[in-house]
Amino acid sequence: MTFRRFPTAALPLVVAATFSGCTDPKEPSAEAFRPALEARVRDRFCSAIDVMPYEIEGEGGNAPFPIVTSPSRGMAGAGSDGMSVAMLDAFVEAGLTTRTAFEKPARWKGASDRPFVRQPLLSYAPAEKGAAYLRAIEHQATREKVAVPSFCVAKGELVDVVRWTEPVSVPGRMMSRVTYAYRGLDPVSFMSASDREVMARPKEAVADFELQSDGWHPMTR
Repeated sequence: MTFRRFPTAALPLVVAATFSGCTDPKEPSAEAFRPALEARVRDRFCSAIDVMPYEIEGEGGNAPFPIVTSPSRGMAGAGSDGMSVAMLDAFVEAGLTTRTAFEKPARWKGASDRPFVRQPLLSYAPAEKGAAYLRAIEHQATREKVAVPSFCVAKGELVDVVRWTEPVSVPGRMMSRVTYAYRGLDPVSFMSASDREVMARPKEAVADFELQSDGWHPMTR
């Protein structure tokens, strides 16, 4: 019988090829948890844009962008609505968002029983270089996922899957608690230097995972 001799330098490659792809997705590991955690931290520095939306007569208003609202500060006071308008304006100043002023027959989206009235309006939309900072993020609603217009002050990055608990059985499921580290990268230009420093510093958080037929998934609340 003849045995084929591999060059010594090739042995690591042979071993890697032999064992690659053999990781069991049902075994708890950093590789098993990483994809879901990367998706989770990507939007960690994003917030929903909480403004009073308007619909324009004769135009569909279901797309996340552009955001159409009233320029009246009486309609955008000191609460979350006013803060979101101020943030959108900051994005405009940074060149990440476009703002267009115009007049058309419109009404507040929550007032379907009222007529359309011609009035001043503002429209906000992502600029080319701001697409990563002003975008729609999917959230789980009662029965389906909905795209929510959001602004992101940085891009979330998964730094490490730090540790996880041994899987334990709870009623109807097998679960593990995972500790991970994340940070913010490429913050918006108008963020202060001190905030940039804090954001870039890795922070730890935890997430509960449950074992399903195709592997580990974050537990839904």
